[in-house]
Amino acid sequence: MSRSSSLACALLLSVGAGAALAQAPPAADPAAAQARCAQLVDLWDRYSASKGEGGGGTEMPRKSAVSDCSAGRTEAGIRTMEDLLRRNGYAVPPP
Repeated sequence: MSRSSSLACALLLSVGAGAALAQAPPAADPAAAQARCAQLVDLWDRYSASKGEGGGGTEMPRKSAVSDCSAGRTEAGIRTMEDLLRRNGYAVPPP
């Protein structure tokens, strides 16, 4: 890899990392992040079950979030679930 390519990669990684940090706080404790994922999924399951509606278009984001959380990509899973809750008019509890 040339020097300019290496610098470009380093710049992109640092910008990407900065953007990720700005969107969601880093999960210092993996167990806490997993618990947060479970909390949000459980909350969604309670809300969506109480509506008595089918999964519809909301089932895919939920499945994606569960998959992300199970694979250790908890920040992505948490963001997905928080967004799903907000888009459907539910309050997202603080972490």
